[in-house]
Amino acid sequence: MRQATHLEDAGVSQLQGWSPAHQMICQRIVALLKRAPVEPDRLLNLKTNDVFLYQSGMAAIYQVHHALLRWRGTESIVFGFTYELTPKLLEVYGPSFRFYGLGTDAELADLETYLEGHGKGANKVQALWCECASNPLLRTPNLRKLRALANKYSFPVVIDDTIGSFANVDVMNVADVVVTSLTKSFSGCADVMGGSAVLNPSMPFYSQLKSVFQKEYQNELYVSDAVQLELNSRNFLSRAVHVNTTTGLLVDFFQEQKSRPGSSITAVYYPSLCWSVKNYQAQLRAPTADFKPGFGALFTIEFESVEKASVFFNSAAVHKGPSLGASMTLLQPYVQTVFHQEKEWAARYGLKETIVRVSVGLEDPRKLLRIFNDSMLKTDGLLAIEHEEASPVPHALRSKL
Repeated sequence: MRQATHLEDAGVSQLQGWSPAHQMICQRIVALLKRAPVEPDRLLNLKTNDVFLYQSGMAAIYQVHHALLRWRGTESIVFGFTYELTPKLLEVYGPSFRFYGLGTDAELADLETYLEGHGKGANKVQALWCECASNPLLRTPNLRKLRALANKYSFPVVIDDTIGSFANVDVMNVADVVVTSLTKSFSGCADVMGGSAVLNPSMPFYSQLKSVFQKEYQNELYVSDAVQLELNSRNFLSRAVHVNTTTGLLVDFFQEQKSRPGSSITAVYYPSLCWSVKNYQAQLRAPTADFKPGFGALFTIEFESVEKASVFFNSAAVHKGPSLGASMTLLQPYVQTVFHQEKEWAARYGLKETIVRVSVGLEDPRKLLRIFNDSMLKTDGLLAIEHEEASPVPHALRSKL
């Protein structure tokens, strides 16, 4: 009886009938959200019954959208180029949505003009969706400005923080709802799927949304998946330390490659290199004794041609696949696999068919540097493609290892 009372005091009464693994995942998410926050006072009332678990990240996005449709069945807004299935889901299962795919300050001005003319009364926006940072070009919109617009025109903001992750960024000072694919870095093993949505008790629509969510919510995260997810996520922060460091080294390497005469690389996309870096930095958690927040484990390389991108992709001796946040490094020719039928449309928003997305894993950074150095030598025609011997770590990066 004492344990049950303690759980109710902690705000997990909605979890009655859940497994201990489900409860521990919710508690871990709350603890991570409260760790080194941007605005500590906003999280004082956050409890585990504000966390809703789902079978995957997209299941979380679908169910949040479904709840918002029941609450206010009007137009949605997508700001910035989000994961490709998010706008498609809003288009298929909603009345309408507006897409601001660049996420720039100029588009913010356009959005404000639109809201002034159309976002009032019965036409209030259902919700605005965005990411921190975006996939795959790692841009972050001005979330503080979006929050101000949400307050002025009375709509909730839903932010997907999967790329930035609980470890690095805190968006609870700007989001009404935070959605996360737990399949990615939270799990870190690519062997289980899960997703979460967290309602923010410090935001104006909390009570209304909480009532809507609780009315029809059912926990459909399979208990064995919850057990594996809880086990995998125990070392989440220590993994984040490793991948932040390794990814920084790799981004430095590819930036160096880009600056070399004759390089086939035309751009490297990473939150620290993006025009929106200040927007991302505004959401960074405070550094602590055991963790310094960083820019995450995902970056994207743009090549001068599809042929060069193909050589790099095929010659790099790492795993290939569409996921991210796994323990092993993964390459994905993003536009070729995701927008194969929509290449021209994607290119309008900066996603060229020559990009390769890199999700960095837990391998020894020296090994990854050797692998990618060899791949770049082959890509630039300085090493025969059939050559298999790993070349030395570039001299400029040795001091950083």
